Amino acid sequence: GGTVLAAMLILFFANFRDYSNFAPVFGMAMLVIMLASITLVPALFTLFGRKAFWPKVPKYGQEKEVKHKFWGPVAKFVVKKPLVAGGAVAVFMIITAANVLNLDFEFNMVKSFPDDLPSRVGYEIVEEQFDKGELAPATFLVESKKELSDESVKALQEKLDSYKEVASVRLTGVTDDRDAASYSIALNTDPYSVEAMDFMKDIRDNGDRLLKDASISGDSHVAGVTAKLVDERDVNNRDILTIVVLESVLILALLFFLTRSWKMPLYMMATILISYASALGAGLFLIDVFFGYDAISTRVPVYAFIFLVALGIDYNIILVSRFMEERKVHGVKKGLEIAIRNTGGVISSAGVILAATFAALMTMPIADLFIFGFMVSIGILIDTFLVRGMLLPALILFFEKDKKEATE
Repeated sequence: GGTVLAAMLILFFANFRDYSNFAPVFGMAMLVIMLASITLVPALFTLFGRKAFWPKVPKYGQEKEVKHKFWGPVAKFVVKKPLVAGGAVAVFMIITAANVLNLDFEFNMVKSFPDDLPSRVGYEIVEEQFDKGELAPATFLVESKKELSDESVKALQEKLDSYKEVASVRLTGVTDDRDAASYSIALNTDPYSVEAMDFMKDIRDNGDRLLKDASISGDSHVAGVTAKLVDERDVNNRDILTIVVLESVLILALLFFLTRSWKMPLYMMATILISYASALGAGLFLIDVFFGYDAISTRVPVYAFIFLVALGIDYNIILVSRFMEERKVHGVKKGLEIAIRNTGGVISSAGVILAATFAALMTMPIADLFIFGFMVSIGILIDTFLVRGMLLPALILFFEKDKKEATE
């Protein structure tokens, strides 16, 4: 719980308000869950007694051997053939992770709405019948250090209109003291597209040159939906890097504290990161093939990272803490087999329930929520059955040695 709480609080370091606003909400929810798990849940067990285990109520003094029909054979296979088990999973995850290179972002929120929603219907009518740029015209604002002449105002309008990406430019106003002027720019491309954003960024970066060519001394500014999306993309890219680095360092530090080892946290963290990349790559492929989404919102990778990495470390801790206990008595191989066998059911049960919970988002009509729910569900299942069940144990066998084995 503490690791998940810490991971959620990393969102405070994001510049994008949509991310940072979630930090106190997620953090408080996690804090309440942690308190309830060590107070409310034990109290309820005490209140209801053995009836809490209905319909299979255990009897005092009666012991029943637990049969691990699935995870027992898996544990034996992984311990006997770690290279085969871990290698097969690693190859699969590398191939799926490589699809992240095909990641494209969708910046048009309207396209994520259901087809029959009135706002989308109206949007698509305008898109088909008029210049696409009329959906969201941009505003080019000039602040001049001296009085603007009619010639310079017209010259700047002609400069802006000369771009092939521009459908039309209209002078919308000049201030009374003629120290500022604004233009409305309609593009001939979708104002929510990456091409439009790249063009708007170019206009903004070359504003000084445009003013100089029009014989205007001053500053220029660009406003509107497309200009906002340019800033949003830049801030989002910085936030992704910030969140990934800070969360990775934080979780790595927590793993060092847990394991008291310098090797184990490194490959534990490596499995978490490759698991996330694999889930993202596999999710991109599947949503395109089955649902026709060839691009996703910029928010999906960030939220997916927060949840998958935070929850992935949970499963890491469950497996590794049990392994460390059994290792003291049985050694590495036998201890790992016992750990896989006994934690496999707990981890897979939690994973399936959690995947189903996120999959419930796929019932939502908003594409962003649908895609997020699908990707996180896929990632949790990959993490539960492949990473924690096979890849991480294989790495433990490869890197961890008993003192006796190391001496020999």
